[in-house]
Amino acid sequence: MALSLAAVADLAEEEGQGTVELFAPRVRFRSVGHSDLDACLDWFAELVMTVDIDDADDVIVGSLDFTVIRLGTGDPIALCLDQFDGDHEMLAGLFDGNQLAEQVEEQYETLTVVTEAVLIPNIAFVTEPLRGHDLGLWLVAETIHRMLPTGIVLMWPYPVLTTDSVLTTDSVLGTDPDADPNADPVQIAALDNAIGRLSDHFGRCGLTPVESAPWALGMSTTFEALPVARSHLGAVRRTTVSLTLDQLRAASPPPAPDE
Repeated sequence: MALSLAAVADLAEEEGQGTVELFAPRVRFRSVGHSDLDACLDWFAELVMTVDIDDADDVIVGSLDFTVIRLGTGDPIALCLDQFDGDHEMLAGLFDGNQLAEQVEEQYETLTVVTEAVLIPNIAFVTEPLRGHDLGLWLVAETIHRMLPTGIVLMWPYPVLTTDSVLTTDSVLGTDPDADPNADPVQIAALDNAIGRLSDHFGRCGLTPVESAPWALGMSTTFEALPVARSHLGAVRRTTVSLTLDQLRAASPPPAPDE
């Protein structure tokens, strides 16, 4: 059973330690099972690390919820996407019924290869004091490698917005009919910039902009981009970070799979 970050801090304090070393990142997967459609499997990946406290359990430091959708079934892809929180539905235009849209197939050369599944990463989270070590990118790359032997990855790299945000991704893309035409252009530019930075960030996982929908990213296992990117991120496996007890107690816990 994994420990919380705060629980690790308490254990370290009991042993008289002022800092805790976290190392050996790895990924654990579990099926969530929120979908009622045969085509959809929703999953949750936990990023865990070992701590330098005798007999202590591992600690969860990050997470990724993602969906694997089988193509060619009786379930329309748009219906599959509509089941989930986040902006999954933004990707509906990349599909035609229960298959990829022709433009997407042509770009990623899947017309000559049997593409059976699409993996859609949703929100990748790494707790604050561990950011800046490429753990989130590595989590996404490992998930793609282990959960998508053959197929295509598609994602919409949107920033996480609070419920009281003035702007939404729809208002930036111009797809919201109720969007305020007088919205602050500075806010729009800031959100647009955030989306661009996230696109560049996840590009390091081997993903490239979808030509027919440049706000989305994709890549097929037909190409070498995904395994090459994973190889470049391989050094993350040797990541070691020392955190103070205050950092551990102030860190946000990763989302739970049922949230």
